[in-house]
Amino acid sequence: MSVIEQLTVAWQALLHTAADLRRGALWVPLLVLGAVQLAVVELMWWFAHPAVSWFMAPLLSRLAGPEVLRYPNVFRVMPGLYAQVDVVLGAVVGSVMVGAATMLFAAHARGQSPQVGEALGSAWKKALTLIVVNLPFNLLVVALSYGLEWWIAQRGSGAMVQRLSYGVVLLGSVTLQAFFFYVAALVMLEGRGVVGTLAALPHSWARGFWAALLVGTLLLIPLLPIHLLSGNSSMLVDRGSPELVGWMVVIQWALGLVLWFLLAGTSTVLYLSLVVEPVDGGRS
Repeated sequence: MSVIEQLTVAWQALLHTAADLRRGALWVPLLVLGAVQLAVVELMWWFAHPAVSWFMAPLLSRLAGPEVLRYPNVFRVMPGLYAQVDVVLGAVVGSVMVGAATMLFAAHARGQSPQVGEALGSAWKKALTLIVVNLPFNLLVVALSYGLEWWIAQRGSGAMVQRLSYGVVLLGSVTLQAFFFYVAALVMLEGRGVVGTLAALPHSWARGFWAALLVGTLLLIPLLPIHLLSGNSSMLVDRGSPELVGWMVVIQWALGLVLWFLLAGTSTVLYLSLVVEPVDGGRS
């Protein structure tokens, strides 16, 4: 399939998945992920509450320094801390829940009734495989982000270079995501193990890489404004609006949950449309 055809199918798949946002059953696995993410936000926001301060205060102090315990300093670091924790949640809980969502989206695409319990059970059984096959992507994104940050710090580069580096990290992350776009479908729909999934990836690149890249790029755009605002959290705190930073993180969480839904659904539809033919590599 040509690049233009891939891009056309990708756009149609994204529109079809967006139309499914109203279907409650398809949301269940991602709501599990969302509940865990929101709990993290609440724990940071209310870390001083007696019910959680016994473990949250020492944890925050270790992660961000003792000054974070003085109001309103926690809001200065909340976007960055949440982003770091969310990387781990996405790599572990997200990988498994996307696996479950993939089964639901595939059943829906085939005209079948999605079975939530069956999908969650299957994803739980394959949890380790789902986490491991996504691990290279997650590690590469972390290495890109922190590696570039370290390089800039070593060079003492100015603000312009730092802003450009942010764009490099975003574009690099989207490109890496395109290479691993179909791993959940290969595990959940093809029944492949770690080795078989990784061996099948080149076939998915040949048939659906450009579609995956377009979807990743389009889903990145809504996050850009909130990411830019989050980078000014200290300014908002200094102007007397610390809780506004917390609500920005909540908005980022809600938007991210919608994007997780669109990502899981579109990757499944594209897999069934573009990559579904049998591939070499085995099911080891």
